[in-house]
Amino acid sequence: MISSAFTSTDDSHLSHTPPKASTIGLWVFLAALTMLFASSMLAYLLIRLGNNHAPAHTIQLPRQLWFSTAMVIGVSIALWRALANVRRERQRSFRVWLIMALILGAAFIAIQSPAMAILVARHQQQMAALRRAHQVTAAANALYGLIFVLVLLHALHVVGGIVVLVRIGIHGTRGKYDHEHYLPVRHAAMYWHFLDVVWLFMFSTFLLTR
Repeated sequence: MISSAFTSTDDSHLSHTPPKASTIGLWVFLAALTMLFASSMLAYLLIRLGNNHAPAHTIQLPRQLWFSTAMVIGVSIALWRALANVRRERQRSFRVWLIMALILGAAFIAIQSPAMAILVARHQQQMAALRRAHQVTAAANALYGLIFVLVLLHALHVVGGIVVLVRIGIHGTRGKYDHEHYLPVRHAAMYWHFLDVVWLFMFSTFLLTR
């Protein structure tokens, strides 16, 4: 379903999916992702705030997450500019912003990967300290693990977004998008804006509850 959302009758030789159907498909996909992330965040909040027996410790978030946050915001801005330029038939600027979005997306993954490794290492350190103090609980054991899963889940969807950007970039260099035919670009921008909002919500929640 998601692959058809980034194609349309704008590229008739690539897909026969009606534009409205692909847009509806994308909205359904984003709604499903919203439920997935929302339920995962709810589980995190229930563990972090709802268990009075969890040890009162501060979760140490890797500082790399601040840089990856800047990267994912940059992707959204770049795609917003790319969409604005293709609508105005500014093909050169359109391609430049697409490339910029792709670079920033790759940078997000490059920064997020070591950040996840740090989360795993800190989780292991925390568990070792709690074992020595005989304070290990299910809630304490789950916190870092759940943060890691949420960060990984978001990163995997970012990888999917990068694949979409590569595909659109290839089509863009071949002149397949213009002021009348740009729906796949719009859909890609919508998807990345969604990832941006999800990440900002996740990261701010982690900061406020650490």
